[in-house]
Amino acid sequence: MHQLEEILRHYGVEGTVEGEGKGPLIKQIRFKPKPGTKIKNITSSIEDIAREMGVRNLRISNVCEGGCIGFEVANDTFQTVPLEDVLESDEAKNAKGALPISLGVKIDGTPVFADLAKMPHLLVAGATGSGKSVGLNAFIISLIKRKKPSELKFVMIDPKRIEFSVYNDQKYMYMPVITDNADASEALELLVDEMTKRYELFEKSLTNNIGEYNEKEGNMQYIVTIVDEFSDLVLSDKTVEKKIQILAQKARAAGIHLVLATQRPSVDVVTGSIKANFPSRMAFKTASGVDSKTILDTTGAEDLVGRGDALFLAGNGELSRIHGAYISTEGIEEILKPYRAKVAPVLKKKVPAVEEEKVTITKDGKKTEKKKEFFLLSWIKGVWGWLSKTEKKKFLKWIWLLLVGAFVSSKTQDKSGALFDTIADNLTKTTKRRTYTTTRRKTTSRRRY
Repeated sequence: MHQLEEILRHYGVEGTVEGEGKGPLIKQIRFKPKPGTKIKNITSSIEDIAREMGVRNLRISNVCEGGCIGFEVANDTFQTVPLEDVLESDEAKNAKGALPISLGVKIDGTPVFADLAKMPHLLVAGATGSGKSVGLNAFIISLIKRKKPSELKFVMIDPKRIEFSVYNDQKYMYMPVITDNADASEALELLVDEMTKRYELFEKSLTNNIGEYNEKEGNMQYIVTIVDEFSDLVLSDKTVEKKIQILAQKARAAGIHLVLATQRPSVDVVTGSIKANFPSRMAFKTASGVDSKTILDTTGAEDLVGRGDALFLAGNGELSRIHGAYISTEGIEEILKPYRAKVAPVLKKKVPAVEEEKVTITKDGKKTEKKKEFFLLSWIKGVWGWLSKTEKKKFLKWIWLLLVGAFVSSKTQDKSGALFDTIADNLTKTTKRRTYTTTRRKTTSRRRY
């Protein structure tokens, strides 16, 4: 600890080390500078300070208890934070809110919970292997532990097909896990329709939100939509962003909440409208400071150590460091055993276009299959569609004249077919364009004096 004081003196920063707090992944050294010391003098030399301390990842927390500055350094050995211990803690039992989710633990190991209903949506980002998928599982399991299937439903969109497969066929699902981008767009459209229906019920019952409606009328379920790899979904279908924007702006009172996750937080994916509707954000270790700034509006996530280490930006703008809890796939399956059940599909079944062409329905209601067209007829149709309008007219004119010539020749019993040959010659010979010559008449005018 005294080593930090000596290193800071090299850069003109005087002060004393007040203490040290050690967590599962990092330790925080609390340094109290002398009055009048500017934090800018420390942050500008942070790389040199880390070099002299012999550490790779060094982060400064500007606000600590007692006016101290926190220097956060990674531990030599990392410890895993089991989700079971977090969910059995006193903080979990005392967590208030309609949808309390487990974010993880603080630097000192204290569990952290937040109400998703008040966020009201959450944006999550992180590079591959940073602990983003494990964090999403922790959110889901913490909600399942607090809510019954009659109170909560999930809509999960997983383009990678492997992250949420364990949640298929269980009572908490509003619909089966969606793995196709086209189905994802339809599912979001259904959520928009569901939101509209709920607002109509609020209007009839003279209530403002889902909480008041449940107290007055009955049980309306919360719907939590979790989208993994949000960037792939947006880039494949441009209408997805508009649907998500509608849900983010209006679905809070209806009890529909979104959790979007991406490993590529670029500007074309995380747009300004998305960030405006997602004030609560969580960034695991990112690939660069640009990605960190896109999510959190500040750098710092690129200096995290991974393994669930994250920065959480609350809706009030407060930034805190959190270590996500871990739960294995076997642990998830064990928790979900009592809730296994078949989930009825909600999305419409899509019939392939080839099959729709083959099947026809008669007046009696019987289905019959269409016979395949003769290949020559289909080829003629294709050539006809390829011709231009003028070429089609010429082609029809030629056929008409040829038919008329053959008919006249047969009626006049002209065996030689002279008339037919004459018409064919007239069609094939080239016509010369007429030229006209004009002469200019000379005119004279007399001057009048």
